[in-house]
Amino acid sequence: MDMAKTENWDVIVKWWDQGMVFHRFNRDIVTPFSSDEMAEQVEEFFSNRVTPSFVRILKQSIEKIQIKARWIDKIRQEESLIPRLTRGLTRTPVET
Repeated sequence: MDMAKTENWDVIVKWWDQGMVFHRFNRDIVTPFSSDEMAEQVEEFFSNRVTPSFVRILKQSIEKIQIKARWIDKIRQEESLIPRLTRGLTRTPVET
């Protein structure tokens, strides 16, 4: 996670409080991440900072990160198939 945001967590909480604006702020900061590593970091960071009213939003944000990470992995797997699939298209036909 962005260390500036983690180091300033107390200031962010004080400024945004624990209300709905805070939930939206955090959701918008967390959900753009797209790797399993970032999902783990988010979960670890909030493990002792989560409040009961924030649990659901945090869980949904982590799930969104994990979904995007899986989607990216699938795209990477498909990209690795492209050279093999196009190899046959670039060969010159055998004359008989």
